Amino acid sequence: MPTHFQMEQVLRSAGVAVRPYPTEKAASATEDAVVTSRLLVAAGTAWEREIERLYAIYMQKSMGMLHAEYVSLLSSLCATKGLDVAVRELNHGVGYRYTALYKQTDLSMVNVSLADKNGEPRPDFLSSVPLTSSFCQYVLRDGSFLTRSSAGDSRLDGHPYQGVMMAYCGVPVFDEEGIAVGTLCHFDVVAREIADPDLQLLRAAASAFASFFPA
Repeated sequence: MPTHFQMEQVLRSAGVAVRPYPTEKAASATEDAVVTSRLLVAAGTAWEREIERLYAIYMQKSMGMLHAEYVSLLSSLCATKGLDVAVRELNHGVGYRYTALYKQTDLSMVNVSLADKNGEPRPDFLSSVPLTSSFCQYVLRDGSFLTRSSAGDSRLDGHPYQGVMMAYCGVPVFDEEGIAVGTLCHFDVVAREIADPDLQLLRAAASAFASFFPA
C-alpha cells in the first residue's frame, strides 16, 4: 500500500488537482498552541482522506482502461442479463467463495447482488449489515481494504466479524460525481490471498458496475 505522499505524487503526475499537505503556521502570542495543534492534526487527517478518495477514483479509472475488454464484458452482462450474472462472472475467476455488491444506505450496507460458489441462499446476516459492523466501512474510509486472515489482523481487534469472515478484499463503487456509494468485494470464511492481477480486475469491475448501480 503506497503512502499518502506517494499517492499524492501519482495523482499530481496524472494531472489531478491536489491540495498541498497542511503545514503549521507560526502562532501569535494570543493563539492557543493546543488548539492550533489539534486543528493541524484535523486538517492533516482530512487531507489524507481526500488523497485516499482521489487515489481510489484514479486507480479505478486506470484499471478500467487497462482492462477495457473485461469491463466491456461485465457492462454487457449487466445491461443484457443483469447484475447477478455479471457478479457471478467476476466471482468465477477468483478463489473466494463470495463476491458481492453493497450499497451504503444511511448507516447500513445493503446487499445489491451476491454470488456464492456453493450456490446457497443468501444468509440473512449478509442482506444488510450495520456500517460499523462491516468491513466495507474501511473501504469507504480508506479507498480499499484487504485482509487474508481477519483472525490475526490487529486492525480488526474487537470487530464482531473478526475470525468469522476470514478473508476480505473490497474496493469502492463511485457515482458520476466521484462519491463512494457502495462497495464491490470478495470475501470468504477461510483465509485467502489475492493476487495483484485479481485486485486490478476487481477495481476494473467496479468501474463497470458503477453505471448499473441502483440509485
